[in-house]
Amino acid sequence: MIIDSHVHLWLRDHLPDAMVRMYLEPLAALEGLMDWDVQTEKVWPEYTVGPDRVLEAMDAGGVDMSVVLPIDFNLVEGARSGVEEYNTWVFESCADAPDRLIPFVGVDPQRGERALDLLERYVKRYDAKGVKLYPSTGWYPNEERVRAFLDRVNDLGLVIITHAGAAWGSLDEKFSEPDFWKEVLQRYPDTNVVLAHLGGRWRQQTYRMCREFPNCYTDCSALQGWLPSNPETAISRLQELVSEIPDKVSFGSDFPLFELSYTTPLWAHFVRAQPWADEETKERLLGGNMRKVLGI
Repeated sequence: MIIDSHVHLWLRDHLPDAMVRMYLEPLAALEGLMDWDVQTEKVWPEYTVGPDRVLEAMDAGGVDMSVVLPIDFNLVEGARSGVEEYNTWVFESCADAPDRLIPFVGVDPQRGERALDLLERYVKRYDAKGVKLYPSTGWYPNEERVRAFLDRVNDLGLVIITHAGAAWGSLDEKFSEPDFWKEVLQRYPDTNVVLAHLGGRWRQQTYRMCREFPNCYTDCSALQGWLPSNPETAISRLQELVSEIPDKVSFGSDFPLFELSYTTPLWAHFVRAQPWADEETKERLLGGNMRKVLGI
């Protein structure tokens, strides 16, 4: 079984304009080379990803299940629709493919009591399995002000997938260093925490924490950013993972953020086909480790 541990769904109105501009900047730089018009000031009204696109990519790449991660950016800049409408749309959209799409709750802990209410609502109504967190919106996971939120995540038995590493625009990556999760991992030994993107430039921290804490994991989403220009680096990173934390890392794509440079089906095929590890190790990364995280 292949599980993509890191994909996104969104409607244009769910995204703040600043976030869309941030993600479109690399595409705008290619306007002179490619036949498209990326008008970041008009903020691409077509910037929409529904479940049909995710399932199409999964089918093309041989992916069996995907973890769907809404992101709450709205305290940084308000979107045209609210966080509750966004999350409800994600859960309702995924309900048509319950055996393939696993939606998490996306909520900023800085919302206080409302964040707690939203967690409980989506667990009770949809049996949510986890929560997607994004510290770069302005909070540290070891701060006292988010303690009640993390207590509730632990009480509800949810998995945490958190952004770690680089952030752009109005987001601040100083909050996204993996080491800030140490206290959380110690305090809640029964709560699995996935530090996404290998922790970015702090991947050595991620490796160390995955070895130290039984409940700490990571994913390799965004690693395909080295492709197609530098496949040697992608392979060397995969080999590094095998030597460091073979039982703690899961396949991820960050769909749809790399689809114009190196698609998710190509990335899944690359991981399966390249000789970076034996088949048993590949199977753990491609699905086995995430099944352990999710308890499925």
